Amino acid sequence: MTVIPSLNVPLLNVDVTPLRREELLAHIRDAAREHRRMLVAGHNLHSVYLWYSLPEFRDFYDRAGAVVVDGMPLLALMRIGLKVPLRTEHRIGSTDWVEGLADLEGIDRVTLLGGTPAASDAVLKHLRSLGGQVDWQAIPGDPWRAENIEEIAGSIRDHDPQVLLIGMGMPLQERIADQLASRLDVPVIATVGGALDQLGGTQSLAPRRLGAMGLEWAWRLANDPRRLAGRYLLEPMKLAALLMLRP
Repeated sequence: MTVIPSLNVPLLNVDVTPLRREELLAHIRDAAREHRRMLVAGHNLHSVYLWYSLPEFRDFYDRAGAVVVDGMPLLALMRIGLKVPLRTEHRIGSTDWVEGLADLEGIDRVTLLGGTPAASDAVLKHLRSLGGQVDWQAIPGDPWRAENIEEIAGSIRDHDPQVLLIGMGMPLQERIADQLASRLDVPVIATVGGALDQLGGTQSLAPRRLGAMGLEWAWRLANDPRRLAGRYLLEPMKLAALLMLRP
């Protein structure tokens, strides 16, 4: 299992792997070429809250080979607390790097799992439009039916991908990643949240400059307040309470 050296985020006490987009893609390329297993995840305040709340979620993240920084608050805490020379480029969401697989040398087959049938078709069409040599496979995952895991594993096995992207939302996607990892021989498995829906256009994709400014959450909240209000407005307070109560 490939594990890239990490840094501990002050105050939050979680480990992350600060990588730029091209650095992450290079690690994915090398793991796929050498058929080394690697789990790729991303940490933001939402995932940190789940890390403290759910033991199985924490176990998944502790086994991940690369946990990229997917939130400006984490980057800011490392800049201040560790005084390491990290730049805004070290904050990368899944939408920042997934398209890069299209041009990644040695990556020929990629499977996407997640979204409604319409959303799955949309992201497949988008990624195919990028050109390149990748043979993309898209499998819908919404609504998710746990009893279909063997059928889905069989479809992925037939495609024989080097990279599997699972965009199902936390913590479901991490649970599915573990279930599929035990059934398949896929070198790289990455959990990518809503990136597949966003790249396919079925969810709004924030202008990338807002991510660098730490304001992507505000864009997403404004566009989907009913679904995201609890995550962005209430969860940070719950996380603060957990941090104060920890030993």
